Amino acid sequence: MKKGKKVMLTDLHMHSYYSDGTMSPREIVEDAKKRNVQLIAITDHNVLDSYTELKEAAEEFGINVIRGVEIDARFEDIVVHILAYNFQDNEKLFNLVHKAKNELLETSIELIKRMENDYENISSEDYEAYDYDRRKGGWKGIHYLFDRGITSELFEGVKYYGQYKCGHEYFDYPTVEEVIDAVHEANGYVVLAHPCNYYKNNTKEEVLEKLEKFKSIGIDGVECYYPANSEMMTETCIEFCKNNNMIITVGSDSHGDFGAVSKGIEYYIGAVKKDSSELNLKDMI
Repeated sequence: MKKGKKVMLTDLHMHSYYSDGTMSPREIVEDAKKRNVQLIAITDHNVLDSYTELKEAAEEFGINVIRGVEIDARFEDIVVHILAYNFQDNEKLFNLVHKAKNELLETSIELIKRMENDYENISSEDYEAYDYDRRKGGWKGIHYLFDRGITSELFEGVKYYGQYKCGHEYFDYPTVEEVIDAVHEANGYVVLAHPCNYYKNNTKEEVLEKLEKFKSIGIDGVECYYPANSEMMTETCIEFCKNNNMIITVGSDSHGDFGAVSKGIEYYIGAVKKDSSELNLKDMI
């Protein structure tokens, strides 16, 4: 970190009700203020709608913000999440984010289309007309299955995406290379989100091999500090980023009350207590 820069408790990965969180951008800022988190980014899934409200609230409460978004992208045989930061308005990037959003919506549309043959009380027509309270968090597909009595718990709906082959890997998301190209054209930075979600069962050597592949196609950094990262994953990612002078970020992946605790792990704002002096944010602050 450059001399003279303010040291701030940081959280650069969270979601508002514009994607699948439960809080408004203003409520997120208020919660960050209460928790003494001074530098934040809202990284909604494939949408950019929160930033104007975020900036206004942040100015009022004295919180520092970085513009962000989380983009679904294809890499090898899986879909990963890419965090884009500090980018400028750019038509190419906006079009790519819109494409990713449409693909994400299509996963649930296709799921209901396939399930309606097996369940009498759901249909594509009914799903199209259905709406839900976005303050509950999550997304339309799992709320629909819950409200129509297909599932007894909200998260139970997730299993049907796998059963009916409607998981992310079956859809035409942008590639990681396309995301990197668009974000860089917009003068932004590209960071791999929660590496533990893809490589938690891999050895250190295998994780390093994957990170090297990401680096070779132009990724700028890794979310090294994350609630579900193992000690090995955290240390490996930090080692890799430091050796290659890459961005090191921290993120809670907070969705408000939606999934605030999962498998004993807490995902509230500021859940991983790291300040900006422990990161490498380059010129983002």
